[in-house]
Amino acid sequence: MDLSVVIPCLNEADTLEICINKSLKKIEELNIQGEIIIADNGSNDGSVEIAKKYNVVIVNVSKKGYGHAIHSGILIAKGKYVLVADADNSYDFNEIPKFYSKVINNFDLVQGCRLPSGGGKINPGAMPVSHRLIGNPFFTKLAKIFYNVPFNDIYCGMKIFRKSFYNNLNFFSGGMVYNIEVLLKFYIAGAKIDEVPITLYKDGRKKSRSHLKTIPDGLKTLKFLLICSPKYLYFFPGALIFLFSLIKILFHIVNPDLIETQKKIINSFIFLSFSIQIIMLGLFSTIISEKIGFTKKGSLEKFFNIFNIKFSLILNLGTIFSLIFLKISNINLFPNIHNDLIINFGIFISSLILINTFFVSLLTIDK
Repeated sequence: MDLSVVIPCLNEADTLEICINKSLKKIEELNIQGEIIIADNGSNDGSVEIAKKYNVVIVNVSKKGYGHAIHSGILIAKGKYVLVADADNSYDFNEIPKFYSKVINNFDLVQGCRLPSGGGKINPGAMPVSHRLIGNPFFTKLAKIFYNVPFNDIYCGMKIFRKSFYNNLNFFSGGMVYNIEVLLKFYIAGAKIDEVPITLYKDGRKKSRSHLKTIPDGLKTLKFLLICSPKYLYFFPGALIFLFSLIKILFHIVNPDLIETQKKIINSFIFLSFSIQIIMLGLFSTIISEKIGFTKKGSLEKFFNIFNIKFSLILNLGTIFSLIFLKISNINLFPNIHNDLIINFGIFISSLILINTFFVSLLTIDK
């Protein structure tokens, strides 16, 4: 089988037949072996009955969600390549030859682009102004910054990819974020990718509404992009706070004003502790991100070759016992008025790092 066309469906009776007919016609024109898979997500408007009139495969997906529907359809696809597009006739299935002729030139994924920034076109009324001018460009820009992806429209629902490459990846998104997860995971896994401009048409449905929920789906997308990007969410802010706090501590230590300086040192140590915890959260996030496929495997390998649990135990326990010894021996390494304060915070920070080390070791216990 050369091509599988997967169409997610939830009450698309107004337009489903149009999409099926276009797909059948283009598969015939390409003179290839193809199939159409309708991944129905619980339609009750006669969509399934319409699909049954044609020589298509119907899979009933009980688990609700756009991503669940598409993924279920892809799993049973027999084609070497899989093309995905929505059933509301906003994506033109007459574009199938454009996608197919591109992907067979040794590409693993070819993504559609509706936005003018990638040469696409959006017909009047086809996309809400907030999505066209704010939502899609904003999230696409974030994806470019955080993950360096070359796509100009990460939310476009029309794409084609090599089934064998897809099978080597794991997916968990059940909703609209699935579109972004596919692109990011293909890119991170080293897929050969490209983008083609397409035209987005006005939704052809009259009896049902769009399944996209602007605010909830937008917040899920933002969380999705941020939580799997530890460099920007944790490491950069943590490193800046750490350096700023450390400089302030060193500056205040030489200040002879006891009361005011000690207050400032305490504040700086609190921020220093906070920065260390942020950096630790970055480590946790990176490990999880590796496990779910959003960070390349081995990104922290060099770090953990040095900062393993053995090294952490020796360093932090050694520091804690040394500071306790200095404290009970009344040995002053720092100006007398600050000595106890600095030693106490040193013990606290070493303990904090030690506790986090044990937690990190649990996350990497399979290594």
